[in-house]
This record gives sequence, structure tokens and C-alpha cells, in this order.
Amino acid sequence: MSLNSRTAISHCVLACLFAASMTHSHAKNVTSYQSALQKVQAYQSENELGQQREQLAELNQKQSRLWQNPSLNIEQSGFESGQEKELSIGISQPLDIFGQRKLDRTRAETSSQQMQLQQQLWNAQSQLIVKFAWSQLMITELEQRIYVAQMKVSQANLESVEKRYRVGSIALVDFERAQIESLEIKRLQQQALLKLHAAKRQLSNLWGESNNQVSTQTDVVAWPDQSEQTVQNYITQGWLEKLYVLNLKQANYQIDNLKIKGRSQPTLNIGMTSTQTPEEKDDTALVVGVELPLNLFNRQQYTIPMAQKQQLLINQQQQRELQQQILDIANQLQQLKGLKNQNEAVSTQIKLAENVQKRTLQGFQAGKFSLTDIQQSTMQLQNLRLAQLELLSRAWQTALSAEALSIGTTFEDISRSDAYSQLHKKATEATQNLINWGN
Repeated sequence: MSLNSRTAISHCVLACLFAASMTHSHAKNVTSYQSALQKVQAYQSENELGQQREQLAELNQKQSRLWQNPSLNIEQSGFESGQEKELSIGISQPLDIFGQRKLDRTRAETSSQQMQLQQQLWNAQSQLIVKFAWSQLMITELEQRIYVAQMKVSQANLESVEKRYRVGSIALVDFERAQIESLEIKRLQQQALLKLHAAKRQLSNLWGESNNQVSTQTDVVAWPDQSEQTVQNYITQGWLEKLYVLNLKQANYQIDNLKIKGRSQPTLNIGMTSTQTPEEKDDTALVVGVELPLNLFNRQQYTIPMAQKQQLLINQQQQRELQQQILDIANQLQQLKGLKNQNEAVSTQIKLAENVQKRTLQGFQAGKFSLTDIQQSTMQLQNLRLAQLELLSRAWQTALSAEALSIGTTFEDISRSDAYSQLHKKATEATQNLINWGN
């Protein structure tokens, strides 16, 4: 092997070791939901984006304080010699006598308040996205541990069956049935391992990595007991309800804006007119006038009732949404309590099933029980463990659904693979609407 080849291989090995060490370092840094949330927020630049939105809202308020631009008019007649020449210079300034500028300032201030409330809701939604990914990691880790434990039980069963088969106390077909059972558990364990790797990647993707070394480093999946308090905190903050109130205010402002547009907005014209006769005599005069549009045909007489109807629909829709959210949240929390009672009952059953399985195995080794007995006790233990896993999964889904409803979103929105991208898209659209409104 040439020197260059050995050098290249050495560099490759060092690079791999460095990458592995970095991956391991990242895994050490992420051992809790809070540490994962901090990494996600840092990567997604949430604080920076929030500050930019605040700056946009401030700029929008400043824009609303500006006066309308005046118009400069210049006219001249009489370009040939011997003709009377006239030069007119005038400035036209729209007059705000119906409070358009004041209304624009009020709308801009309300938009800023809306942006602040939406930012709070977006922050809470981003936390739920991370919490969902973290819960999936906990659940898949538990599933993997269940199959590891079940594999140990199955291996102990297989060894006992093989011993009895060797001494001729059971038939070959019983030994083969035990082998099939052991292989099936091994397959399910590998399947659970794939799900665990997928959960790790889904979580680490939120901070821009694909890290299979992430771990919760806990042997117990926490029951979502804190969700009821979290929901209560969100409801107490009243972000969603306050946002709905501001939405109605904006609808009212839109009606006021249409009423102003339906009135004749005067324009003040001030200028100078200079006239020069063929006899070289100059005459200058000050011209002051007011231009008043005649709103004879379009007085917004149809758009105003349309806006009023729309305001009524918005109010009814928001009230229905709030009432439905309260009912759905109550149902979810009630269901969560029922799941907890089931979980406690299954925990007791699992302890009994573990004892039954151990004693059945001991009895089988002593020749008192058949292979069917030990397989039934093993399957019963496995089914109970998986039932508890399913209860935990349903509990987390139910809890996160309640939390999502309390901030005006859904479990489907926070659980999708591109949840963060959709959240940023929604925030960007809201910001773009603010810019378009300013124009």
C-alpha cells in the first residue's frame, strides 16, 4: 500500500472518529425534554424570528402615522412667440377630515397586539411539536425494552424446552414450536428497534441533525400528569380568546374604513399662476381651491353591509370554536383520567403475570406443566405489557390533543413530520399579510 493511500485512510478514520465523537457529544447534551427544546429553539432561531416580527409591527405602526403624499402639478401654455404665455404651479394635498389617519394608527396598533398574541401561540405550538417528538422517543424506547425483556423470557423458555427435548420428555414438534416463538419475538424486537431509530431521527431532525444516539436515559415513561395544569395555564393566559377579540376589532375597523371611503374626501389645491402677455407684461396670481369628489354612485352602500355581515359571521364562528374547544378539552381530560385508571389496573396485572410466568416455567422444568401452559403464560405477559404500552401512547396523544386545543391548534398539526415547517409557513403568511396591509 502506498504512503498516499495510508494517509488517505488515516484521514478517513480520523474523520469518522471525530464524527462519532460529535454525535456522542450531541447525545450527551440531549437527555431531557428541556434540553431538546433548547436545541430546537436555538436551531430554529425562534428568538431572532420573534424579534424580527416585533420590528415589522413597529415599522407598520410608524407607517400608519404618515400623511398622504401631496401632488405637484405644473402646466404651461403658449410656447410660440407673440402668444400669451401662462405657467401654473400647484400642489394638491388630500385632507383628512374624517379621521382616516387616526383609524390607520388604531388598526396598526391592533395588528401589533395581534402579532404579539400570535407569537405566544406559535411559541406554545413549537413546544408541543418538540414534546410530541420527545413522547414518541420515550414510548418507542419503552417498546424496545419490552421486547428485550420478552426476548429474555423467550430464551429462558427455549432453553428449558431444549433440555426436556434432549432427555426425551417432549417431542421434537414442541421444541420447534418454541423455536418459532423465539424467532417471532426476535423479529418483533427488530421491528421495534427500527421504530426507535425513526423516533430518534424525527426528534434530532428538529435541530437539523439525524442522530440515532439520542436517548431519554430513563427506564420509565412519564405519565402526562402535567397536561391538565398546562391546559389550565393556557386557558388562564387567554391568548386565543384575546386574539379573537382583536379579530372582531379589526372587522369593526374595516367597516369604519369603508364608511370613510364612502364619504367625499376633499383635496386642497394651492398654486401660483404666472401670465406673460406679448407686450412683456407679467401678472402673477395665487390660486387656492378645493376639489371635492362627488360620491353619487359608489358610496360603499353595498360593501358596508357585506362587511357587517362578515363581522357577524366571524363573531359567531369564533364563539362556536371557543365553546367547542372547551367541550373537547373537557372530554380529552376526562378520557385521560380513565386511561390512567386502566394503566394502574394493568400494572397490577403485569406483576401477577410475571409471577405466573416464572412459576409456570419452574413447573415446566420440573415436568408438572406442558409447553402449552408456558406459552400461554408467556403470551399473557407479553400482551399485558403491550397493552400498557398502548395505554401510554393513547394517554400522550390525548394529553397533547388537549394542550393543542387550548392554543387553537390540533394534534394532527403538531404530530406531522413537517410540523415546524408548517408553523414557520403560517407565521410568514401572517407577517406578509401585515406588510400587504401596510401597502
